[in-house]
Amino acid sequence: MRLRTASASDPGLEREENEDSVAVWRNKAGLDSLLVVCDGMGGHAAGQTASSMAVKTFTAALAEDGDEGPDLNRLKRACKAANSSVFEAAKSNPAWEGMGSTIVVVAIRGGELGLVNVGDSPAYLFRDGSAKLISQDHSWPAEQVRLGVIKPEEAADHPLKLRLTRAIGVWESIQSYTDKMKLEAGDTIVLCSDGIETAGVSVEEMGKLLLQSGDLDKGIKRVIERCRDLGAPDNITLAVARVEVDITATQALPKLTSTTAIPRLKKISQLQKGSD
Repeated sequence: MRLRTASASDPGLEREENEDSVAVWRNKAGLDSLLVVCDGMGGHAAGQTASSMAVKTFTAALAEDGDEGPDLNRLKRACKAANSSVFEAAKSNPAWEGMGSTIVVVAIRGGELGLVNVGDSPAYLFRDGSAKLISQDHSWPAEQVRLGVIKPEEAADHPLKLRLTRAIGVWESIQSYTDKMKLEAGDTIVLCSDGIETAGVSVEEMGKLLLQSGDLDKGIKRVIERCRDLGAPDNITLAVARVEVDITATQALPKLTSTTAIPRLKKISQLQKGSD
Protein backbone atom coordinates (compact mmCIF):
# COMPACT_ATOMS: atom_id res chain seq x y z
CA MET A 1 0.00 0.00 0.00
CA ARG A 2 1.53 3.29 -1.14
CA LEU A 3 0.92 6.51 0.74
CA ARG A 4 1.24 10.11 -0.32
CA THR A 5 1.55 12.75 2.42
CA ALA A 6 1.62 16.53 2.67
CA SER A 7 1.33 19.23 5.31
CA ALA A 8 1.39 23.00 5.77
CA SER A 9 0.70 25.64 8.40
CA ASP A 10 -0.25 29.30 8.01
CA PRO A 11 -0.65 31.95 10.73
CA GLY A 12 -3.80 33.40 9.20
CA LEU A 13 -4.53 37.11 9.01
CA GLU A 14 -5.30 38.13 12.58
CA ARG A 15 -2.90 36.19 14.83
CA GLU A 16 0.49 37.63 15.75
CA GLU A 17 1.97 34.15 16.10
CA ASN A 18 1.26 30.68 14.84
CA GLU A 19 0.33 28.54 17.86
CA ASP A 20 -0.15 25.40 15.70
CA SER A 21 2.55 22.77 15.22
CA VAL A 22 2.66 19.90 12.74
CA ALA A 23 4.88 16.91 11.99
CA VAL A 24 4.76 14.36 9.18
CA TRP A 25 7.13 11.38 9.17
CA ARG A 26 7.70 8.76 6.50
CA ASN A 27 9.31 5.37 7.22
CA LYS A 28 10.44 6.19 10.75
CA ALA A 29 9.74 4.76 14.22
CA GLY A 30 8.48 1.49 12.76
CA LEU A 31 5.72 3.24 10.80
CA ASP A 32 4.98 3.88 7.14
CA SER A 33 3.62 7.33 8.01
CA LEU A 34 3.00 9.46 11.09
CA LEU A 35 0.88 12.63 11.10
CA VAL A 36 0.66 14.93 14.14
CA VAL A 37 -1.21 18.23 14.53
CA CYS A 38 -1.25 20.28 17.75
CA ASP A 39 -3.11 23.54 18.41
CA GLY A 40 -1.63 25.44 21.35
CA MET A 41 -3.43 27.66 23.84
CA GLY A 42 -2.35 29.99 26.59
CA GLY A 43 -1.61 33.10 24.56
CA HIS A 44 1.17 34.03 22.13
CA ALA A 45 4.49 32.37 23.04
CA ALA A 46 2.93 30.00 25.58
CA GLY A 47 0.56 28.48 23.04
CA GLN A 48 3.31 28.01 20.49
CA THR A 49 5.58 26.53 23.16
CA ALA A 50 2.91 24.07 24.26
CA SER A 51 2.07 22.81 20.76
CA SER A 52 5.72 22.56 19.72
CA MET A 53 6.65 20.73 22.92
CA ALA A 54 3.74 18.32 22.51
CA VAL A 55 4.75 17.44 18.94
CA LYS A 56 8.43 17.03 19.80
CA THR A 57 7.80 14.92 22.91
CA PHE A 58 5.24 12.68 21.20
CA THR A 59 7.44 11.98 18.18
CA ALA A 60 10.54 11.47 20.33
CA ALA A 61 8.68 8.92 22.44
CA LEU A 62 7.89 6.87 19.34
CA ALA A 63 11.40 7.23 17.93
CA GLU A 64 12.97 5.99 21.15
CA ASP A 65 10.60 3.26 22.36
CA GLY A 66 11.98 0.53 20.09
CA ASP A 67 8.49 -0.62 19.11
CA GLU A 68 6.88 -0.86 15.69
CA GLY A 69 3.44 -0.33 14.22
CA PRO A 70 0.38 1.74 15.24
CA ASP A 71 -0.33 -0.09 18.49
CA LEU A 72 -2.84 1.94 20.49
CA ASN A 73 -1.06 1.43 23.81
CA ARG A 74 2.10 2.72 22.17
CA LEU A 75 0.28 5.86 21.04
CA LYS A 76 -1.25 6.32 24.50
CA ARG A 77 2.19 6.17 26.11
CA ALA A 78 3.53 8.81 23.75
CA CYS A 79 0.50 10.98 24.45
CA LYS A 80 1.06 10.61 28.19
CA ALA A 81 4.69 11.67 27.74
CA ALA A 82 3.60 14.76 25.80
CA ASN A 83 1.12 15.67 28.51
CA SER A 84 3.70 15.33 31.29
CA SER A 85 6.25 17.39 29.37
CA VAL A 86 3.91 20.34 28.82
CA PHE A 87 2.44 20.12 32.33
CA GLU A 88 5.83 20.16 34.05
CA ALA A 89 7.07 23.01 31.83
CA ALA A 90 4.02 25.10 32.70
CA LYS A 91 4.64 24.53 36.41
CA SER A 92 8.28 25.62 36.13
CA ASN A 93 7.69 28.93 34.34
CA PRO A 94 5.10 31.49 35.54
CA ALA A 95 4.91 32.91 32.01
CA TRP A 96 3.62 29.55 30.80
CA GLU A 97 1.02 29.02 33.54
CA GLY A 98 -2.17 27.54 32.09
CA MET A 99 -0.67 26.71 28.70
CA GLY A 100 -1.85 23.61 26.90
CA SER A 101 -2.47 22.09 23.51
CA THR A 102 -4.74 19.83 21.59
CA ILE A 103 -3.17 16.84 19.85
CA VAL A 104 -4.42 14.59 17.06
CA VAL A 105 -2.25 11.80 15.67
CA VAL A 106 -2.56 9.18 12.96
CA ALA A 107 0.03 6.38 12.69
CA ILE A 108 -0.05 4.05 9.67
CA ARG A 109 1.67 0.78 8.85
CA GLY A 110 0.73 -1.86 6.32
CA GLY A 111 -2.75 -0.51 5.72
CA GLU A 112 -3.60 -0.32 9.43
CA LEU A 113 -4.27 3.05 11.02
CA GLY A 114 -4.01 3.92 14.70
CA LEU A 115 -5.41 7.20 16.01
CA VAL A 116 -5.05 9.08 19.28
CA ASN A 117 -6.39 12.51 20.17
CA VAL A 118 -6.93 14.89 23.07
CA GLY A 119 -8.89 18.10 22.60
CA ASP A 120 -10.94 19.30 19.65
CA SER A 121 -8.53 19.24 16.69
CA PRO A 122 -10.27 16.89 14.24
CA ALA A 123 -9.24 14.00 12.02
CA TYR A 124 -11.42 13.12 9.04
CA LEU A 125 -11.62 10.10 6.75
CA PHE A 126 -12.67 10.85 3.17
CA ARG A 127 -13.90 7.66 1.53
CA ASP A 128 -16.27 6.91 -1.35
CA GLY A 129 -17.53 10.45 -1.68
CA SER A 130 -18.27 11.16 1.98
CA ALA A 131 -16.43 12.50 5.02
CA LYS A 132 -16.42 11.04 8.50
CA LEU A 133 -15.03 12.46 11.76
CA ILE A 134 -12.78 9.71 13.16
CA SER A 135 -11.38 11.61 16.16
CA GLN A 136 -13.38 12.50 19.27
CA ASP A 137 -14.29 16.12 20.07
CA HIS A 138 -13.43 16.95 23.68
CA SER A 139 -15.24 20.26 23.90
CA TRP A 140 -17.77 20.45 26.74
CA PRO A 141 -20.90 20.47 24.54
CA ALA A 142 -19.65 17.53 22.47
CA GLU A 143 -19.10 15.52 25.66
CA GLN A 144 -22.69 16.33 26.68
CA VAL A 145 -23.95 15.15 23.29
CA ARG A 146 -22.23 11.79 23.78
CA LEU A 147 -23.80 11.49 27.23
CA GLY A 148 -27.23 12.20 25.80
CA VAL A 149 -27.67 15.35 27.87
CA ILE A 150 -28.10 17.67 24.88
CA LYS A 151 -28.85 17.14 21.19
CA PRO A 152 -26.17 17.55 18.49
CA GLU A 153 -27.89 20.62 17.08
CA GLU A 154 -27.66 22.29 20.49
CA ALA A 155 -23.87 21.97 20.60
CA ALA A 156 -23.01 24.60 17.97
CA ASP A 157 -24.51 27.51 19.92
CA HIS A 158 -24.07 26.16 23.43
CA PRO A 159 -22.94 28.79 26.00
CA LEU A 160 -20.04 26.52 27.05
CA LYS A 161 -18.85 25.77 23.52
CA LEU A 162 -15.54 27.54 24.22
CA ARG A 163 -14.46 25.07 26.90
CA LEU A 164 -12.45 21.88 26.58
CA THR A 165 -12.81 18.95 28.92
CA ARG A 166 -9.44 17.49 27.89
CA ALA A 167 -6.18 19.08 26.73
CA ILE A 168 -2.48 18.27 26.72
CA GLY A 169 -0.53 19.79 29.61
CA VAL A 170 -3.38 21.43 31.52
CA TRP A 171 -3.87 18.65 34.07
CA GLU A 172 -1.42 16.15 35.48
CA SER A 173 -3.15 13.18 33.85
CA ILE A 174 -5.29 12.85 30.76
CA GLN A 175 -7.66 10.39 29.15
CA SER A 176 -6.90 10.14 25.45
CA TYR A 177 -9.24 8.79 22.77
CA THR A 178 -7.94 6.01 20.54
CA ASP A 179 -9.25 4.05 17.59
CA LYS A 180 -7.97 1.67 14.94
CA MET A 181 -9.15 0.96 11.40
CA LYS A 182 -8.16 -0.60 8.09
CA LEU A 183 -7.41 1.71 5.18
CA GLU A 184 -8.64 1.17 1.64
CA ALA A 185 -7.28 2.33 -1.72
CA GLY A 186 -8.34 5.92 -2.35
CA ASP A 187 -8.82 6.80 1.33
CA THR A 188 -7.68 10.25 2.41
CA ILE A 189 -6.99 11.12 6.06
CA VAL A 190 -7.01 14.80 7.03
CA LEU A 191 -5.83 16.19 10.38
CA CYS A 192 -6.32 19.91 10.96
CA SER A 193 -6.58 22.72 13.46
CA ASP A 194 -9.86 24.58 13.83
CA GLY A 195 -8.68 27.62 11.88
CA ILE A 196 -10.36 26.10 8.84
CA GLU A 197 -13.76 25.96 10.49
CA THR A 198 -13.25 29.33 12.15
CA ALA A 199 -12.67 30.85 8.70
CA GLY A 200 -16.02 29.45 7.56
CA VAL A 201 -14.80 26.56 5.38
CA SER A 202 -16.98 23.49 5.82
CA VAL A 203 -15.68 19.91 5.89
CA GLU A 204 -17.30 19.30 2.50
CA GLU A 205 -15.64 22.36 0.94
CA MET A 206 -12.29 21.46 2.46
CA GLY A 207 -12.54 17.99 0.91
CA LYS A 208 -13.41 19.36 -2.52
CA LEU A 209 -10.49 21.79 -2.46
CA LEU A 210 -8.09 19.07 -1.32
CA LEU A 211 -9.19 16.33 -3.68
CA GLN A 212 -10.06 18.11 -6.92
CA SER A 213 -6.65 17.05 -8.26
CA GLY A 214 -4.13 14.40 -7.34
CA ASP A 215 -1.61 16.88 -5.91
CA LEU A 216 -2.02 17.08 -2.12
CA ASP A 217 0.38 20.01 -1.73
CA LYS A 218 -1.65 22.08 -4.19
CA GLY A 219 -4.85 20.93 -2.50
CA ILE A 220 -3.64 22.11 0.90
CA LYS A 221 -2.59 25.42 -0.66
CA ARG A 222 -6.12 25.85 -2.05
CA VAL A 223 -7.62 25.26 1.40
CA ILE A 224 -5.31 27.82 3.03
CA GLU A 225 -5.96 30.37 0.28
CA ARG A 226 -9.72 29.89 0.70
CA CYS A 227 -9.43 30.47 4.45
CA ARG A 228 -7.40 33.62 3.86
CA ASP A 229 -9.92 34.85 1.31
CA LEU A 230 -12.56 34.53 4.05
CA GLY A 231 -10.50 36.46 6.60
CA ALA A 232 -8.53 33.64 8.31
CA PRO A 233 -8.98 34.84 11.92
CA ASP A 234 -7.05 31.85 13.34
CA ASN A 235 -4.01 29.74 12.49
CA ILE A 236 -4.54 27.16 9.74
CA THR A 237 -2.79 23.77 9.75
CA LEU A 238 -3.34 20.56 7.80
CA ALA A 239 -1.59 17.18 7.60
CA VAL A 240 -2.88 14.80 4.94
CA ALA A 241 -2.23 11.18 3.94
CA ARG A 242 -3.76 9.53 0.89
CA VAL A 243 -3.70 5.85 -0.04
CA GLU A 244 -2.78 5.69 -3.69
CA VAL A 245 -4.78 3.53 -6.07
CA ASP A 246 -3.70 1.53 -9.11
CA ILE A 247 -3.53 4.10 -11.92
CA THR A 248 -5.17 1.65 -14.32
CA ALA A 249 -8.22 1.57 -12.06
CA THR A 250 -8.32 5.28 -11.22
CA GLN A 251 -11.54 7.08 -12.06
CA ALA A 252 -12.69 10.62 -11.49
CA LEU A 253 -12.80 11.49 -7.82
CA PRO A 254 -16.36 11.28 -6.49
CA LYS A 255 -18.30 14.34 -5.43
CA LEU A 256 -18.39 14.81 -1.69
CA THR A 257 -21.98 14.84 -0.62
CA SER A 258 -22.12 14.43 3.14
CA THR A 259 -20.29 14.39 6.44
CA THR A 260 -21.07 12.44 9.55
CA ALA A 261 -19.22 14.84 11.83
CA ILE A 262 -20.94 16.56 14.75
CA PRO A 263 -20.98 20.32 13.95
CA ARG A 264 -17.47 21.51 14.77
CA LEU A 265 -16.99 24.08 17.49
CA LYS A 266 -14.82 27.18 17.59
CA LYS A 267 -11.42 27.47 19.27
CA ILE A 268 -11.54 27.41 23.03
CA SER A 269 -10.46 30.37 25.08
CA GLN A 270 -11.10 28.88 28.51
CA LEU A 271 -10.60 25.42 29.94
CA GLN A 272 -12.71 23.48 32.40
CA LYS A 273 -11.73 20.17 33.88
CA GLY A 274 -13.98 17.32 32.91
CA SER A 275 -15.05 14.25 34.86
CA ASP A 276 -12.70 11.69 33.25
